[in-house]
Amino acid sequence: MSILVVAEHDNAQLKDATLNAVAAANAIGGDITVLVVGGGCDAAAQAAAQVAGVSKVLCADNAAYEHQLAENVAALVAEVAADYNCIIAPATTNGKNFMPRVAALLDVQMISDISGVVSADTFERPIYAGNVIATVQSSDAKNRYWRKWIYSSVFRYRR
Repeated sequence: MSILVVAEHDNAQLKDATLNAVAAANAIGGDITVLVVGGGCDAAAQAAAQVAGVSKVLCADNAAYEHQLAENVAALVAEVAADYNCIIAPATTNGKNFMPRVAALLDVQMISDISGVVSADTFERPIYAGNVIATVQSSDAKNRYWRKWIYSSVFRYRR
């Protein structure tokens, strides 16, 4: 399975939330690619290359992405996502802004706020203000060539 993790950063350094998303990707299993989108974000891309489990880093460094507007980022992620089975982003305000747009562009469901991975299509996520943990399974139609899921992750990275 190929997994695309969209990095959270400030164009200078990687945020810890990206490590959480990579931890979720590691739990799912597969080849992990990190997409760093921004303006002047080379340092963040270099930091992403140092994260354990990451096999490839894609860097979209352009002035159009400097402020990481949801419309611009979503269009790019949807275009890049064609080669991936799974797209993960941190469950931050930024990730929660563009990921639903990506899901709509790809016409797939989004499973938000995953906190645990049970299997490749089954996850745990908090409900009722975090008082209950629900186990949810993706119901997207599957064909034998590809399966695509979108997650926003609140997984905790363990150093």
